Amino acid sequence: MGKFAPSLLLLLPGIILLAATAAGDSPPRSHAAGLEARARFPQIAADSASGATATPAATVTLAPSASATPAGLAFCTVTNVVDGDTIDVSGCGDRGRIRFILVDTPEISPGECFGKEPSAYTKAKLLNHQGGLENDVSNKDRFGRNLRYIWLDGELFNERLVRDGYAALAVYPPDVKYQARIAASEQEAKTNSRGLWPVCGGVGVPGTPTPVLSATATSTPSPPPAGTATPTPTVTGSCTAASATITGLDKVLEVVTVSGARNMTGWYLISTRGSQRYDFPDNFTLSGSVQTRSGTPAFPNSSNQLWWTSTNMWDNSEDDDAVLYDCSGQQRSYFDDGD
Repeated sequence: MGKFAPSLLLLLPGIILLAATAAGDSPPRSHAAGLEARARFPQIAADSASGATATPAATVTLAPSASATPAGLAFCTVTNVVDGDTIDVSGCGDRGRIRFILVDTPEISPGECFGKEPSAYTKAKLLNHQGGLENDVSNKDRFGRNLRYIWLDGELFNERLVRDGYAALAVYPPDVKYQARIAASEQEAKTNSRGLWPVCGGVGVPGTPTPVLSATATSTPSPPPAGTATPTPTVTGSCTAASATITGLDKVLEVVTVSGARNMTGWYLISTRGSQRYDFPDNFTLSGSVQTRSGTPAFPNSSNQLWWTSTNMWDNSEDDDAVLYDCSGQQRSYFDDGD
C-alpha cells in the first residue's frame, strides 16, 4: 500500500474538483449564463427560487362560435315591424321601438330601390316571435330608439339580414361588437348576388317609378323609323288584376305552388337565397293552382305544371324563401320556408 501513496496524493485534487461540481458548484461562466436566463425569463427564475418545476403551457387559440347565443339577453315579443331594420317589442324591459345595430335597409318611403323586400322579410321572420335583445355600448339613438342586436333561435338576425341580401353594413362607433362578422356576411351576399346587390348595387338608391297606365289615353304612337324592329308591346292592366299567392314550397322536391286566378303575364317568382328568378309564360292563365318545378329535365308546360329549369334552385340546408311579384314589380306574396 505504501508505494502507491504518492500517486493517490497526485490524484486527490482532481477528485475533490469533480465532487464539488457534482454538488452544484459551477464555474464562473456557467453561473453568469444562469443569471442571464433568469433575467430574460422571470417566471422561470421565480419557479426555480420556489423549487417548482416549470411546465411549458400549451398555446390554444379558440375561434369564437358564430352561433353561440350570449348570456343575459332581454327576451321580448315582436309586436310590429316598422321596416326592415326597425321593430316594436313588448313584454320586456326594452319594450318599445328597436333599431338594429350595424345594419341599414332600403327605405320604403321615399321609395328606394328594394325598399319593400326587407320589410317583408323581417316581418316574415320576426313578427309575433320572441327574440333576445343584446346591447352594445350605446343605449339609444338620437331618435330615442333602443339600439340592439336581436337573436332568434340561436342566430344573430342582424347578421342574417345582411347575409341574405336585405341590408348593408352600417357602422356607427362605438357600437361595433359584431362588425367583422357582419362585414363578412355582406361580402358573401355580394359575391353570391343576393337580394339588393344585383338589383340596386347598394342601399339608398332611388327606386325606378312604375309608369302609370291610363285606360283613356287617346294619343297614337308614332310609327318606328324604317328598318327598325317593332318593339314588343308592354303588357298592361290585366296582370295587375290577377290574384295569386304562394301556397306551398317543397325545397326537396323543388316545387313552388301558386294559387289564384287570371292572366299571369309579367309575374315572376324569386328564390331569396340566390335571387334566382322564374318568369311566368306570356298569356299563362292561372285557374286554381299551378306547380313550378325545377331540378328536373324540361317538360311541356300545362295548366297545372310549369317547368323552371333543370338546375336545383332551392337550398335544402339553409333558409331559402319564395317571393311572388306582379308585372309592375310589386311584391304580392312571401312564403317563409320555416328554416
